[in-house]
Amino acid sequence: MGPLARRLSRAARREYASAVTLSTGVATALVWSAAAPSSYFALDTDHVAGRLGAFVGVGTIHDLIVNGLMVVFFAAVGLELSRELSRGVLVERRRAVAPVVGALGGMAATALGSLALGHLLGRAALVRGWGVPMATDVAFSLGVVALVGRRLPPALRTFLLTLAIADDVASVIVLTLTGTTHPRPVGLAALAVVLVVGTPLVRRRNRAGSALVLVGATWLGFAWANVDPALAGVLAGGLINTGAPWCDRLERRATLASATVVLPLFALVACGVAWRQLSGSPTLVLVLATIVIRLGGKIVGITGGVGLARLAGFSPHPTLSARLIGEVAVVCAIGFTVPLLFAGTLFGVDSPTYAALDLGLLASSVVAALLGVWLLRRSARSLG
Repeated sequence: MGPLARRLSRAARREYASAVTLSTGVATALVWSAAAPSSYFALDTDHVAGRLGAFVGVGTIHDLIVNGLMVVFFAAVGLELSRELSRGVLVERRRAVAPVVGALGGMAATALGSLALGHLLGRAALVRGWGVPMATDVAFSLGVVALVGRRLPPALRTFLLTLAIADDVASVIVLTLTGTTHPRPVGLAALAVVLVVGTPLVRRRNRAGSALVLVGATWLGFAWANVDPALAGVLAGGLINTGAPWCDRLERRATLASATVVLPLFALVACGVAWRQLSGSPTLVLVLATIVIRLGGKIVGITGGVGLARLAGFSPHPTLSARLIGEVAVVCAIGFTVPLLFAGTLFGVDSPTYAALDLGLLASSVVAALLGVWLLRRSARSLG
């Protein structure tokens, strides 16, 4: 490996790498969808596989990335969650209560906000898509904190990591339970057999190769069950982590692959906007409502959830003031990876509703990132 390759490899392992590559994918998608919409949206119509590919949800280039490659990202999340529970920041369970309750509060507030605004404004899409604005992007939120610098309390990253993982996993569970229209019982039974038989084998063999086979088999089981197959990564990743050195290496490689390949490709195929479908006041109302729901729901829900945890005797780390918690809540309004999966499942990626939600989620993420960096830098200066 040459000097340039080594520098690129080190840069890709930085915490802000995912934020940079995601941003690159988003920017490319926005420009491509505006300049050449026919070729861009052909990604979701040009079939690259036959009946078998369509059966497992990877019939087009868009499907191949969203339903296929995204399993790598979710596997990295599952592996990280398992590691943190066994020997990381979640070992001290009392410290995990506040961010977990905060995550649930943020999810509940955005869901209730979507339902309330949907009924108030007469927008059925907000009512039906109450789960779309719930999830926070782990990679992007941690990248924003990394950009601020090292003057912030180390416990802040731990708090955000715990909150974001809990938020992401809970949102994935909600997506699994509500986003599937026609689950196949035979596929669910096959998935159960794969997990019951495969998990002990992987733990006994204690090798990365066996773990990858289990991830692939779980992915096929999810696809056969007609449950979003990419979500297999969270379940398989959480089950295969035995704490052995190869598990840590597998997590690092999955995280690196997510940052350099999977997430930018996902942003490229998922974040293009059908600009021609965004004309008229109904669309504008949906975009603005999504921004309000994301920012307001996350700030109110997370700060309220952490406040409830404090009252119950589960305070976060002493270095985390109420001000810092509020600023982290702003950063947690960044999110479009799981939300766009949810929106695509509910409305279809070629619908005007998806286009409006796409733009609203991207706009709210940009606002949250800029505002979060500004607020955290002010706090960092005062602490330094």
